[in-house]
Amino acid sequence: EKLDPKVRNQLLKIAEEWRKYANIPAKSVKDIIFTGGNANYNYTKFSDLDVHLMVSKTQIADCDKEILDDYLRDKKALWTLSHDIKVYGFPVELYAQDLDEKSSMDQGVYSLKNDEWIKKPIKEKVDLQDPSLMRKVKHLKDIIDFFIDSGSHDIEKMDAFKEKLRTMRGAAVQKGGEFSLENLAFKELRNQGYLDKFSDHITKLQDKQLSLAKP
Repeated sequence: EKLDPKVRNQLLKIAEEWRKYANIPAKSVKDIIFTGGNANYNYTKFSDLDVHLMVSKTQIADCDKEILDDYLRDKKALWTLSHDIKVYGFPVELYAQDLDEKSSMDQGVYSLKNDEWIKKPIKEKVDLQDPSLMRKVKHLKDIIDFFIDSGSHDIEKMDAFKEKLRTMRGAAVQKGGEFSLENLAFKELRNQGYLDKFSDHITKLQDKQLSLAKP
């Protein structure tokens, strides 16, 4: 019923370091929560420890919301690239979540600040061999393989597909919860390395297009 005290204290230390790194004012942080796969019954060996700073974004900066969101995403990405922090072997994923951003209906949420469950996870039986799920995963893998194997250089279309995957997952979690078909399919793509492979492919194409070889 309680998070291991050593884990809780360590996650709070990590969150505080990231808060300072991202220049998030302490007064804007209303809570620090532990959520995601390892706070639910759908965790796998690939699951991160998701630590979210619950913030009032209006208290962080007086600017356009999209600009602030881009800034926070970039700071998260830079932190991830420059750090390799693990707790009991699990990577720690940091995120600044606005107070108005709601968690999915069945997602476990644990307050690290108050040391208690805000929302206990719901245990559901999930069949990862469900034919509908397997078809969905295969369909998405086929699209990624086509982009990579066809020799296409249309980065705009690839970025649009990546955004479609992200939007699909977000909408599915909000509507159907952590065990929605689309969210499970997204997790399978991640677990099988397809998302990293696709991102690496796009980055290499961008580097090639932006480079200029000697004549």
